[in-house]
Amino acid sequence: NHNTFRSQRLRHPFSILATHASQPSQSPKFSLSPTPDNPPEILQPLAALHPEFTFYKMGNVCTSADKNYSAAAANPKIEKKVKQKEAELKTLKGFAKVNNRSMEPRGVAESMVHFFEIVSQEHCDRRNVVRAGCLLRWMDICACLSAEKHGQLSSVTLSMDDLSFDIPAVLGDVLEISGRVNNAFNTSMEVGVQVLSTSQSGPRIHCRAYFTFVSLDHHGLKCKVPKVIPETEAERDNFILAKERRQLRFKKKEQLETMLSQIAEKGGDDSSVRGRALTENPEGGEGISSQMSVKPKVWTGNRKRLSIMLRENLNLGAVLPPAEESIVTRSMGESSLQMTKVVLPSDANHMGNTFGGNIMSWMDDAATVVATKHIRHPSMHAETHVATIAVDSMAFIGPSHTGDRLNFYAQINRAFGTTIEVGIRVEAQAIGGHVRHINSGYLTLMAVDMSGRPTSVPKIMPETDKQKEQFMKAVGRRQLRMERKKMTGENKNTNGLSWNWSEDMSSEISVANIYGLLKVANAWDLNWVKQDLPPEIASNNRFEIKMQVTKDTWGLGLATIRFSGIVSCKMSDMFKKIMDCDARGEWDVAVKDCKVWNKVDEHNDIIWMAYPPFGTEGKGKPKDFSLLRTWRLDEERYIVASRSVIHPALPVNEDHQRGEVFPSGFILTPWVMDDGMGDLRDNEYQEQTSFDYVVQLDKTGQEMAGFGNPNSPYIKVMAGSLQKLCVILSST
Repeated sequence: NHNTFRSQRLRHPFSILATHASQPSQSPKFSLSPTPDNPPEILQPLAALHPEFTFYKMGNVCTSADKNYSAAAANPKIEKKVKQKEAELKTLKGFAKVNNRSMEPRGVAESMVHFFEIVSQEHCDRRNVVRAGCLLRWMDICACLSAEKHGQLSSVTLSMDDLSFDIPAVLGDVLEISGRVNNAFNTSMEVGVQVLSTSQSGPRIHCRAYFTFVSLDHHGLKCKVPKVIPETEAERDNFILAKERRQLRFKKKEQLETMLSQIAEKGGDDSSVRGRALTENPEGGEGISSQMSVKPKVWTGNRKRLSIMLRENLNLGAVLPPAEESIVTRSMGESSLQMTKVVLPSDANHMGNTFGGNIMSWMDDAATVVATKHIRHPSMHAETHVATIAVDSMAFIGPSHTGDRLNFYAQINRAFGTTIEVGIRVEAQAIGGHVRHINSGYLTLMAVDMSGRPTSVPKIMPETDKQKEQFMKAVGRRQLRMERKKMTGENKNTNGLSWNWSEDMSSEISVANIYGLLKVANAWDLNWVKQDLPPEIASNNRFEIKMQVTKDTWGLGLATIRFSGIVSCKMSDMFKKIMDCDARGEWDVAVKDCKVWNKVDEHNDIIWMAYPPFGTEGKGKPKDFSLLRTWRLDEERYIVASRSVIHPALPVNEDHQRGEVFPSGFILTPWVMDDGMGDLRDNEYQEQTSFDYVVQLDKTGQEMAGFGNPNSPYIKVMAGSLQKLCVILSST
């Protein structure tokens, strides 16, 4: 049905045989042949009026010299038809203009869009908290404007990644919605959108989302978009991470199927996630802070801190008890509904395509209605409400247009203590046309009272085989959503620096590895303090090293040491030296052993490293590390990130003390003169490399390193190793 609809929409009165000229500098030319609707007598006058088009008459080119031209032009009826066809030719001219537009790469700043919304009563629920549907609509509009600035064409929403609402926006807030294109992939673009507001304590980020847009020409066909040129460090980071997120989108379906098969082997049991109620949330998953009726502090997922936050924000004076499990059970048939909307001109862009944000907003309305019907029971508190706390990634599989009737089919798939998963299917239908499936999505809503306290919800009972399938899949989707959020860098909980290695989640772990390193290495908002190097570490005309430290990185209890320098060598040579485990001992003055234990793929491996004990005068057990090493070579920058993982092939050895490290590693770039590292322009070597070596330490690591003391053994070892690496590279 979708292909039939598309072919009907793209039909044009002219028969186009060829597109624009082969040379870009030439004006576009089209070849048009006669059709029953466009006989030769209509095309002949147009041939004289529009030399940029070539018209064919029975295999011969029609020109103004044709003997029938005068007679055709003298006929009033034909002249009227000629004017009509001439107007239709303007569409083709517009199409030619699209294909002849500039495709020069553009900077990220050129696609930046800002607009503001003052939160009024019409945007809020009864608790004066902004509805999720309003935020989705505003973010989609912002993303669309940014995509159209970059592509210079009309753009439509293709997909949106997983989204969670962490901090609520309330009545009276002034929201700044900003968007920019992070990267462009042939015909699609990733657009990052951020919603924040400013308070006396500083800016508060309410949510972030990543949209994928495609540009369309005048006939609704996808067009290539200009490439993106990242300029700042933050833009380069997002440029790289956009590619990583794109790969995650492709793999999500496969990961969900794997997780569902594992759950099916356990008989569909949800015990692995049943205990992770959102009032506890040990992994920093779906938060409850977005459900509060007052502006809360940022919650990082710790239960003790959650209790303190609830007392301070809700004035409860005592720790909240967990919500009691509901004894009410309802069938899936009772907890479903159908809702219909008509696409009005105000709901669509200038080409008649429905805004994706409006569709997502209506989906949120349908989910809210069906969830509200589900929780309204005599046993439930009268003031219980629901609020959207998370939206799974959505992909638009078909278009809708002005005048379409959109049918929303909403059904509760499963209840998890205080939260509900609602599945929604969206179908579009023109008057007298075929029914088209255009979108499906899954939203997670939480039941709360007027004070923001989570409350239990009635259980759900599947009846049909289809309902039982959705009932089981809801467990897999919830588990996958929480794991992906934990591993994509959005979670700030650092309890346990080592992550369990999983082949199914390897992509997410590697992305989190790169993200964790780039985030802290380029975080100029941190309080970096310059620190002197040990006296024996000296720079010369072939290399230079400086050290900076920062304490309590973003309030996470981490401390970060950053060594920055420049060395006279090729960037590729330095990368090869760092990656060579067999040659690690040549420059790492402390390492006892370094091995590649498992080759994961072309950009990831598992390595094992052993070091002597630090700070104990040689006493105690040596340390070993089980690390995931991730590297990327992109945009003239080499990144090597390592973080601790728990791998089944590398169990804890009794002869070693297992160490842990947060994402750390090297960032290599070509050296530029204004990087503040000194001027080596008179150096005889042509190629020079700028590097940053970042190490993130927890409290145990800080004590071992003697943090703040440049003469500590740990600092001397790291600085001495970098010095030796620079000497080796600059002398070869």
